[in-house]
Amino acid sequence: MPYRPLCFDAAMEVASEVEEFGVVHGWVRRDGQWVLHAWAETPEAVYDLTESNRPVRREEYYRANGITEERLRRYARVEYFTLVAEKGEFGPFDRTLFFAQTSAQDPLEVIGKA
Repeated sequence: MPYRPLCFDAAMEVASEVEEFGVVHGWVRRDGQWVLHAWAETPEAVYDLTESNRPVRREEYYRANGITEERLRRYARVEYFTLVAEKGEFGPFDRTLFFAQTSAQDPLEVIGKA
């Protein structure tokens, strides 16, 4: 999965349609490197319009993409849209964790939290 800048727009689109959705920004592991990505989710399912218009079970999506809790930021819908209004963009909001679009090195090692 190369970096997909439209993933932030796609996550916002899903969250704007359904109140139960939150937005997640995270590092995913693909082809030997870490890639910054965004998606919308409920506790059970992930909606990633850059991959499909169908939901994927959250555990399955996380496992397939090497996603771990310490490499992501989860935003409840109201919190997310408040940040969008304050910052004037769809993310990423945590510029310390999300310092680049891709990283050959584990992002946690880069920021000194591994």
